[in-house]
Order: sequence, then C-alpha cells, then structure tokens
Amino acid sequence: MFKQGFRKIAALLFLTSFLAAGCSLLPGRGNDQEPQELPLEEAPGQVIAPAVERRDISVPKIDTENWEIGPYFGVLSVDDFGSRAIYGIRAAYHVSEDFFLEGAYARSTVRDTNFRNIGLPIFPSEEEDLTFYSFSLGYNFLPGEVFVGTKWAMTSSMYFIFGVGNTEFIGEDDLTYSFGFGLRVLPRDYLALRIEAKDNIFESDLLGTNEYKHNLEFNIGFSVFF
Repeated sequence: MFKQGFRKIAALLFLTSFLAAGCSLLPGRGNDQEPQELPLEEAPGQVIAPAVERRDISVPKIDTENWEIGPYFGVLSVDDFGSRAIYGIRAAYHVSEDFFLEGAYARSTVRDTNFRNIGLPIFPSEEEDLTFYSFSLGYNFLPGEVFVGTKWAMTSSMYFIFGVGNTEFIGEDDLTYSFGFGLRVLPRDYLALRIEAKDNIFESDLLGTNEYKHNLEFNIGFSVFF
C-alpha cells in the first residue's frame, strides 16, 4: 500500500514537471523586451504625416508697478453757488487687483455773484478759493475691455470710491465725505485715462442754517504707473 502511494506521488510530480517544461517552450513576449516603434511615415494606417508649424508667440510685457499718479480737471457744482472749474492731482497705490488707496488734492474758486446782485453778499470778496483734499478707498468691480474700432482693445475697469477729507472755504475747515464711481481705461500698460463722478459732502452754515452741502464733481484726467 505504501508503494502504491509513493508511485502516485512520483507520477504526479513527473506530470507537473512535464507541463511546466512544455509551457516554457510556447512563444511569448518576454518581460525584458520593449515594443519597437515604427517610424511615423511607416506606421500602419497612416495616410498623411501631420506637418504642424510652430508659431512664434510674443509674450506681452505688462507693467507690474502698483503706484499711479496724475493730474485731473473738471467741474465742481457747489451747493447754492453754481458750478466752477476744478483742477487737482491724485496718487493711488493698488493693493490688489480689486482694491486701491488714493490721495487727492484739488482747488477751485466760488463766487457769490447771484447774492450780490440782490444786495446780499455772502463772501468777503466776490470770488473765494476752495481747496479740498481726501484719502479714499477704491474698489474695482467691473474689469473688462473697451474696444475702439475692430482692431484696438484697451483694458478697462469700473470702480467705486469712498473717501474722507477736508474742505477749506471762507477760512473754515470742514470735514468732508466723498463717494462716487469712475471708469479707468489703459491705452498703454503704463498710462491710464480716468473719468469720474462723485459727491463731496460737508456741513456748512454760510446761509445761516447749519446743513450738509452736496457738491457734485465731474472730472477727467490721466495718470501713469510706476
């Protein structure tokens, strides 16, 4: 009985060795063999070899300076005293793409001609100087482009601006709040054109009643980045 079991085990080992030797003789792909790549023109099924020409790309040189400074001029409508020309200068620092800080200084002249015509002069002289300065925070809320014709596009952005400052008028210094909106257009990466409308509000009692005066201002100017 022991001999029969030994014969069965020997036969099983012989059969296993025979099958393993037969499998190793079968044709196959070795692990150390890499697939051969056919040249592009000899690849099967390739009718036309692609000929893609590379284009020379010119990367635009955009200034990364954050400072902006420039003059401006416009019209200031002083409550109760009509509209006069205003001119000034402003400088801004762009904290990010969305926010900027700005300082502005402006001058104008105001006349009380209408009151003098009815015998009620308000000012010491008919024409008095008005000076104004402010520190403001601006927010660019609508960046985009302005198109001139079909071939010229200029970077642009709409912005809100809010500031606090001072108005010196008839020997008085009045705390002034200003807020408004504007459009900034860049015909060049270092040059900006700005159009702005805002309201300068301060408290005054020149006419005998202490009240807030709304002085609308419309201006246009240009600035450079550096």
